Amino acid sequence: MDRLIARGHGKLVVASVIGNTIEFYEFNTFGTMTALVFAHLFFPAANPVAGTLLAFGTFAVGFVSRPLGGALFGYLGDRFGRKPVMIWTLMVMGGATVLMGVIPTYSSIGIAAPILLTVLRFVQGFGIGGEWGAAVTLVTEHAPEKRRGLYGSLVQTGSGFGLVLSSLTITVLLAVLTNEQLLAWGWRIPFLISVGLIGIGLWARLRISESPEFERVKASGTRPRSPLWETLRHHPATVLLSIGIYTSVAAFGFLMVFVTSYAVSPLGFSRSMVIDALLVGNIVNLIAAPLGGLLSDRIGRRRSFVIVALCRVPLAFAFFAVLEVRSVAALFFALILVNLFNGLAYGIQATLFTELFPARVRYTGISLGFQAATVLGGGLMPAIATLLLSANGGRPWGIAAYIAALCIITVLCVGFVRTRGFAGSADAGTNPAVPQQQAS
Repeated sequence: MDRLIARGHGKLVVASVIGNTIEFYEFNTFGTMTALVFAHLFFPAANPVAGTLLAFGTFAVGFVSRPLGGALFGYLGDRFGRKPVMIWTLMVMGGATVLMGVIPTYSSIGIAAPILLTVLRFVQGFGIGGEWGAAVTLVTEHAPEKRRGLYGSLVQTGSGFGLVLSSLTITVLLAVLTNEQLLAWGWRIPFLISVGLIGIGLWARLRISESPEFERVKASGTRPRSPLWETLRHHPATVLLSIGIYTSVAAFGFLMVFVTSYAVSPLGFSRSMVIDALLVGNIVNLIAAPLGGLLSDRIGRRRSFVIVALCRVPLAFAFFAVLEVRSVAALFFALILVNLFNGLAYGIQATLFTELFPARVRYTGISLGFQAATVLGGGLMPAIATLLLSANGGRPWGIAAYIAALCIITVLCVGFVRTRGFAGSADAGTNPAVPQQQAS
C-alpha cells in the first residue's frame, strides 16, 4: 500500500483519516452511552421509557446540525481554503466531545444537565457536518489522477478505525467496571480519550499544505462570493442526485444500529455476541473501503458504484434470511457480508462525489449531498426499520424491500449524474456533455 501513496502525501492521508476516525469514534461512543447510561444520568425525572426516548432525542440532535455544519464549513472551505477549515472542524467536534466528559449530571445541576448535553451534541454534529467534506476534498485534490479513488477511499477508512476503537474502548470498560462504577465515573473515560486523538489530528493537520485545486481557483480570482447559493443555483440536480446516490449506503450502514437490538430480541443472541459480530463487521468494512477505491481507479467510479449497488439489492434480502438461521456462524456471516459490500461502496463514494462538482464549490456541494443523505438514509433508518418490522408482524422483509428500493434509486441516480474531472488532470473537461465551471 505504501508504494501506492505518492511520496510526501503520507502526512496528508494521516491528517485526513484521523479526523474521520474521531468523527466515527465520537458518533459510536455517544450512541452507545445514550443507550447505556444517559437516560439514567441526564433524564432521571422521566419514567424509564420516556427517559430513553429523551436520550435518543438528544442523539438525533446531532443529525439535525450536520447539514448546517456542512453548509457553513463548506462556505468557509470554498472561500478561504480546505486546510484551515480542517483545523476548525477538528477543534469544534473534538472540543464538544471532551466537554461531554466533564459536564455535571442531573443529580448535580438539575435540568441544566440535559440542556448542556443537548447543546454539546448539537455543536458536535455541527463540526462533524464539515469534517468529512474538508478531508475528502483536500485529499482527492492532492491525489495523483490515476490513484484518486484510492486516496479518497483511505479517508473513508477512518470510519472503520473510529468504530473499532470506540467498540474496543467500551468493551474494555464494560469488562472491568461494575455497573455502579460505569454510572459514577466510567462513562466519562471514552469522551476524555478524545483529547489524545485531537492532539494527534491537530499536529498532523498543521503540517499539511493547501489544496492545489483551491490555489488555482484563488489565483484565478474566481472564488465564489456565496458557495451555497452558487451550488443550489447552478448544480441543484447534482446535489439531489448525490443525495440519492449515498442514501442507500447510509441506510445499510445505520441499519446496524437497529440490528443491535433486533438480533437480541427476537432472534435471541446475547448482547455481547452481537457486539463481537459488529466489531468483526467493522473490521471487514475497514478493509473493503480501500478495495473499493482501487476498483474505481481500475474500472471507473460510476461503473464500480453501480455494480456494488446492484449486488446490494439481493443482499438486503439475503442478510435477513441468513440472520433467521439464528446461529452464531450465521450472525457473523451476515454482518461480514453487509459490511463487505457497504465498505466497497463507501470507498468508491468519496472520490465519486468530488468529481461531481467544480473546484470552486466542491466542498459545499459534496457536504450538502453527503450530510443530507446521512440524515435521510442513516438517521431515520433505525426508526423506519422498527416501524416496518411492527407493520409486518415481526417479519423483516419490509425492511429488506425498503433498502433494496433505495439501492435501485442509487443505480438510477448514478446513471443520470455526470462527472466533470479535476483542473490540471487528463480527465478534466473530457466529457463534452458536462458544462465547465461557471463564474458567479
